[in-house]
Amino acid sequence: MEKMLCLSSIKKQAKDLIYGICKKDIILIIIFPIILFLIMLLPSWIRESLQLDIKNPSWWQYLTQSFVHHGWKHFWGNILLYFLFSFTGLLLSNLCGEKRIFFRSFLFVVLPLPILSSIIQVLAYPSWFPNLQHSQGSSGIISALAGFVPIFWAIYFNKKNEKINFDIKTLFILIIYVGLIFTCTYSSKVPYSLLFLIILFLFLILLVLSWPNFKNILFEIVKEFKENLLKASLLIISFLLFVVTPMITFPSLTRILGDGTFTDFFMHYIGVCYGIIISGISFILQKWKNRRNIGVF
Repeated sequence: MEKMLCLSSIKKQAKDLIYGICKKDIILIIIFPIILFLIMLLPSWIRESLQLDIKNPSWWQYLTQSFVHHGWKHFWGNILLYFLFSFTGLLLSNLCGEKRIFFRSFLFVVLPLPILSSIIQVLAYPSWFPNLQHSQGSSGIISALAGFVPIFWAIYFNKKNEKINFDIKTLFILIIYVGLIFTCTYSSKVPYSLLFLIILFLFLILLVLSWPNFKNILFEIVKEFKENLLKASLLIISFLLFVVTPMITFPSLTRILGDGTFTDFFMHYIGVCYGIIISGISFILQKWKNRRNIGVF
């Protein structure tokens, strides 16, 4: 352990951790926040025309509302979380050799998700929140990047150990966990809620069925600690990051309405589930395609 903590060893571990990440990857990551920053510099009347008018939307607002922010505090808060989740996802996808899936999934988030979220808002919010007039912000996109993190974490272990499975069941576990946090956060009668009990029951069943996977993952993490302390730390921190994200960064009910403003809590959860599904299905399809090409069924 002492040898792994010496400066030369840490430098080598860091090089191993980022090996394979190139300037092109970094540029692709920073393009999105640069676009958001440039939009913030536009005159206020232009930015107001880009936000979604929920009751009378213009066609372009279905896309642009996810690229405009209410103010600099809103902007910098989202940018901080964007870099946290995007670089964590990039590091994990690089470790498991699936950067192409990462960036392809990112593209499927940045373009379709704003339109999908806008459609949901236009159709549902007038009845749910009748006083709400406008919606804006990149929270849905950033939440989708948070959904990437556990997927590439699981892919890494799937490639590290053939006994660790990655399939639809993996996606269900992650999505049901998000649903569990949602019901805990926004239901005032959680202990007696039938929905909560059903979700909890399904979650526990899937955890039991996946116990061999978790046991092998723990074994691999212990091995990583002996080989590369920084990599092992990244794997643990990224897992904990996903676990605590819905509880810490997603708004509570008091934060939604407490100061007279509206934080779109629903799109946080839609976004993270969307990110899980898009990146997870992309890997499953890629694995199926590879097996078909080599004639394994």
